[in-house]
Amino acid sequence: MSKSENLLTLRSELLQLIRERAFRQNGHFKTPTKVVSSYFDFFQVSMKHRGIELAGELLYREIKDLDICALGNAGGGIVPVQCRAAFLKGIGVFFIRESMKKEGDVRDPRWLQSRIQEGDHVALATDVVTSGSQVIRALEEVMQFGAHVMKIIIMIDSEDGDGFSRIQEFIHTNMLDTTLQTLFSRSEIMARP
Repeated sequence: MSKSENLLTLRSELLQLIRERAFRQNGHFKTPTKVVSSYFDFFQVSMKHRGIELAGELLYREIKDLDICALGNAGGGIVPVQCRAAFLKGIGVFFIRESMKKEGDVRDPRWLQSRIQEGDHVALATDVVTSGSQVIRALEEVMQFGAHVMKIIIMIDSEDGDGFSRIQEFIHTNMLDTTLQTLFSRSEIMARP
């Protein structure tokens, strides 16, 4: 099997898992900006062995040729996949906390849990983008830390908000040299073969 056939097989199998396990409808899910009735719960994929394996491999392929020292997350549902991809590349991970760390050294509260240093090149990954606020916040935290985000990988663009365009606008406004990549869109997921 060629590399492109292997990639198509990986994508196809992960797409099927997302359709079967992650899509939820007729419910109530709170995004950072509103409540929606249908959504993608990526935890249902990223907490399963095969989901971690497939999504981790696809994420790894997005970062394998980058000159980065760490892969960070901009949302909790991606953590197992993030760790798998970082392990395959042989780099570290970092985490954007949902609340400021209050334990430990009281003189060193932080939103970013990491060993990266000022000037380091890193990548960010997130599970599902709706408003884009989590990714933008993660970018701000990394920028304040002094590191440079080379690439942002979005597993699923929910297309239920203007998140992708808001992230693009933030990148453009701040003159960042950051590539933005979406692996799956709601339209692609909802289109039946």
